Amino acid sequence: MTLTSPSQTLAGLSPDSLKQLSNRLSESESQLKLRTSALDSYYNQPLEKSVLYKKYTDMLTGLKLDTISPGLPSGKATVPLEIQHLIGDDGNQTVAVQVDSEMVRVDTHGQLEREGLVFTDIKTALREHHDLLADHFGKILRPEDDKFAALNAALYTSGVFLFVPKGLKVNIPIRSLALVKSLGIGVFAHNLIIAEENSKITFLQEAYSNINDGHDLQNAQSLLSEVTEAYVGEEAELNFASIQNLEENVHYLVNRRSSSQKDSRINWTVGHIGGGITRSRMDSALDGPGANAEDVEVVFGGGAQMFDIVTDLTHQAPSTTGSVLARGVLRDKSRLVFKGMIRIEKGAKNSRSYLAEHAMILSKNARADAIPGLEIETNEVKATHSGSVAQIDEE
Repeated sequence: MTLTSPSQTLAGLSPDSLKQLSNRLSESESQLKLRTSALDSYYNQPLEKSVLYKKYTDMLTGLKLDTISPGLPSGKATVPLEIQHLIGDDGNQTVAVQVDSEMVRVDTHGQLEREGLVFTDIKTALREHHDLLADHFGKILRPEDDKFAALNAALYTSGVFLFVPKGLKVNIPIRSLALVKSLGIGVFAHNLIIAEENSKITFLQEAYSNINDGHDLQNAQSLLSEVTEAYVGEEAELNFASIQNLEENVHYLVNRRSSSQKDSRINWTVGHIGGGITRSRMDSALDGPGANAEDVEVVFGGGAQMFDIVTDLTHQAPSTTGSVLARGVLRDKSRLVFKGMIRIEKGAKNSRSYLAEHAMILSKNARADAIPGLEIETNEVKATHSGSVAQIDEE
């Protein structure tokens, strides 16, 4: 068994507590089995699978999971005052609001509902829309793919499901906001986006916290864990934008993976600004001929923040195109590691891929590393990568 060194495991986490969680959510026996299997996978996976990156796991030493308890839905359905201005009340938005482990609001524009769009919390989706999500939920990003994806699969209590039917092109953005308010809890959200053939959608994801109220921030921690799976059908387009501006005593563990079909397009735009420790894993899988993926990520670090960022492109079909642009700016004692890999499989001839990771250091005690890589298993492709870290002269 490979434990979570350096973090042990979450306080109170056991097979019995997992059963209690499943019962509280009124889940079936099969759902409990999936959670139990995911927990086993979590315990038996290393923090880092790649030999290239193992020496960087020390960045997680400040993640004290044994001081954090899995969060439970509260049953409250009130949008806190501090984020009401971000949402508005015009009634024309399609928006979900999560506070700690509770989804307190999900609104869908009436016209979009009539056109077949489904936007709801993940628990309702599993119960009422199982036929729509069964082929993709937990299959685009599997528990065995990553240690913390497995932990999320064992403990998720919230998240959203977005289904865009064939041919529907939505001009207004769909929004999901998460607010962490409680100390000492782990919030686990699982999101699934399905954009069917020839559809178009923009999804905005925001994460905030508001728990700095005089507590000892060195010893009081909270955790936000998010998994997002995205299926992009033939000739569909998904624009996904995310910003996290958490406080430094809230750690952020996020896993995202897309599966893009023939002639589809996905655009990721991600901003990492807040959080104490941020561990992000992004993989754009180009599974259909002509699929295109673009990933733009920015990091702004200060204080003692830690950022462990992976950006991968996986070409599995011919004539696919992928691009990753990752940029970081660091000051104070913050630290950043950019890691990324272009993988071009045997069947992906005539594919093109580009990976660039660059960081700028503004303070003498800040530190960054950039580690881009290539794994090419066929010919007749074009793949390039670059990485740099530059120290700005104080003068």
